Amino acid sequence: MKQLVTGALLLLLLQTAGAQESPIKDEQLKGLIQAAVTNYPRIKELEEQLKADDVRGEIIKAGYLPTVTTDLSYQFMAPSPKVEFETPAGKSSLAFQPYNNYNAALTVKQLIYDFGKTKLQLDRNEAQRTLNRESVDNTRNAIAYQVAQIYYNIQFLQKSIQVQQDQINSLKENERLIQAKIRNGDALEYDLLTTQVRTANATNRLNDLQTQLEKQYVLMQWLSGVDTKGKIAASGADTYREDALNLVLEPGDWKTNNSDAKLIEKQIAVYEYDKKEASISSRPNIMGSASGGVRNGIQPDIDQFRLNGTVGVGIAIPILSSDRPKLRQKLTQVQIETAKRSMQTLESNIRKDLATVQQDYKGLQEKLSNTNVLVQQAERAYKLAQVRFKEGLITNVELLDAQTNVENANLQQVQLQYQAQLDKLESHKVVGSKIF
Repeated sequence: MKQLVTGALLLLLLQTAGAQESPIKDEQLKGLIQAAVTNYPRIKELEEQLKADDVRGEIIKAGYLPTVTTDLSYQFMAPSPKVEFETPAGKSSLAFQPYNNYNAALTVKQLIYDFGKTKLQLDRNEAQRTLNRESVDNTRNAIAYQVAQIYYNIQFLQKSIQVQQDQINSLKENERLIQAKIRNGDALEYDLLTTQVRTANATNRLNDLQTQLEKQYVLMQWLSGVDTKGKIAASGADTYREDALNLVLEPGDWKTNNSDAKLIEKQIAVYEYDKKEASISSRPNIMGSASGGVRNGIQPDIDQFRLNGTVGVGIAIPILSSDRPKLRQKLTQVQIETAKRSMQTLESNIRKDLATVQQDYKGLQEKLSNTNVLVQQAERAYKLAQVRFKEGLITNVELLDAQTNVENANLQQVQLQYQAQLDKLESHKVVGSKIF
């Protein structure tokens, strides 16, 4: 019956997360995750980079606005073109251009119609903005999972430290028993030295675990900016509940929830705009222009400054482009097909990784069930060994072996609980559940 329940539970992992609800129910962990995705420097850096997309959009929109330029020029021309002719008064000449030519003009140019090219650039920029925002969310989710793993590491190490401390306390109790036996002549100093060596080794392992725990606290503060030292409770079999991670997942399309899949789809959307942009790059632009100012060189008095102006409409039609729009379209289509293949690869990897996690979780459940019995048996055997040792029926080595069996069984139990919890977390990571 238990196997059927476990199998049904694991089958639910094939479904994707819905309702945008984090599968994590541990409120302390949720708070640490939120702190990390809000305060982690890398996230702030990426958020600043998103502002560039807004600026690019404004730059593209500026293409709809007129451009205004001022031109000031001076030109000395010699010889000055002129024509001579006879008059009743004698020879005379008419100059067409002065030697000193001055021109000051204000020119306004305005895009009238570009056949959708600017609009397409705006749409493409919006697609790129969506892709970049999804990339930031993807980074947030990766950091959230990293925080969750560190959180469970801390719980595991604290539980392991508790087991190791219980071991040291038992060894010290044995030392007191042996010292009493030595005084009564029922034990040898060798027995005491053997127990003290075991105590020293256990103390060294305890120090190693405490060092690892301190490192995890440092990592947690680095990611979340929160000092969690001594603030996360150790978790064991009684607190590793199924609702620590919400394994009941709503059905739906995995592509709409998996962060990597969403990134690929949004990248394909950008490629599609690149393809359209290449196809319409040969469309013409219709521009209007107006210019006005003062200049000399205007008949009949070419040295006098006069107001002048021009208004016109022009069309620019691309005939031959150096980058060959057809080749750009072909390249973009290759990128689109490559991205689609990446989606298929991603789906295949998800199925494989999820099946692996499910199988590992199933095996852990069997091992954990057996280990729970093993812990009870080891503890019972150790209690019996203590009684027999006090009565002188077994040696100190046999007592230490019974005690070591208890320690190993407890550590194995904690390790399996920890691995099971990581499998639950990994299953959500594989299908792409958002946990922040």
